[in-house]
Amino acid sequence: MPAVLQSEEEIARRLSHWDGLAGVPVQGNKPSEPKRFKLTSTVVENLIGFIRNPTERWYLGFSELDIATRGVGRGEVLLVLGRSHTGKSQLLLNGIVWNLVNNPEARVVIFSFDEPRELVVMKLYCLLRGKSSTEIEESIKNGDKAVMKDLETVAKEELANVAIVDQSMHLQEMTKVMDEARQWWGCEPSFCYIDYLELLPGGESDATGVTSKAQAVKRWAKEQRVPIGLVHQSGRGAGEPGRAAGIYAGRYGGEQEAIFVLEVYRRRDAQNLSHFEKEYHANSINVNLCKNKRTARLIDQTYYLNPECGLIHTYFEDLIPDA
Repeated sequence: MPAVLQSEEEIARRLSHWDGLAGVPVQGNKPSEPKRFKLTSTVVENLIGFIRNPTERWYLGFSELDIATRGVGRGEVLLVLGRSHTGKSQLLLNGIVWNLVNNPEARVVIFSFDEPRELVVMKLYCLLRGKSSTEIEESIKNGDKAVMKDLETVAKEELANVAIVDQSMHLQEMTKVMDEARQWWGCEPSFCYIDYLELLPGGESDATGVTSKAQAVKRWAKEQRVPIGLVHQSGRGAGEPGRAAGIYAGRYGGEQEAIFVLEVYRRRDAQNLSHFEKEYHANSINVNLCKNKRTARLIDQTYYLNPECGLIHTYFEDLIPDA
């Protein structure tokens, strides 16, 4: 059958007919902007904006990790996992203080399901001033007006940019907290810290429950358009104590929902350490970047954790014990 040359009007009519059948709204002879997906041109604009605006991301303040990850973007989840009492929360609190000191515009919402807000404030204050909680408590007990005055000053300055909620609540209620924080500060929060995944209400702390909670947090992060730091507790079976277990250290999973996974562990918990290793790692903390979807660069970095104030920093040479 020979081909038949159709007129422009006939072609336009047929295209309009098929667009209507497909359920695509038509404006004249051109479909309107899609509702269920973003145009690739829009995605490219967002990508360029993300790369050219590094201030929109959240950094931990540790150069090795920040260079490898390029920071946590809005709507992304950073998962910090490890065994109990290894320093997971302390790592994120260090990052919060670093941002509060270096960026006056930083605003942080903390959902502390594991610890009362007074304890969180104490930890933040100790990091800001480089003092131990024991020293601060003794000073307050003895009526030290200078310390109490300084604590009140910090509450009105650096820590005025932090909102701490210590009661357990569902994500719907957490959304209301975020909205109230936006209204109070008049801007978007810079970071949201959730401590920790298993304590989120709903479901069980088993494989199905943890995975569903992690998936819910990932969806919630995208809705809120805020960088999320999520703490996840490792189980006893998560590898050998004091050694890196990697991305599967999280009990029952949850790592698939994060763009970055940081495993925190303490080498001092390992067996058969030499005398020097025991002394060297008495105050060391290892941060293992075991998942990095942005640059694929993985590192395992050893830092020094100050036993007095909880400050995490480079393991300087003068801190190394005598051989």
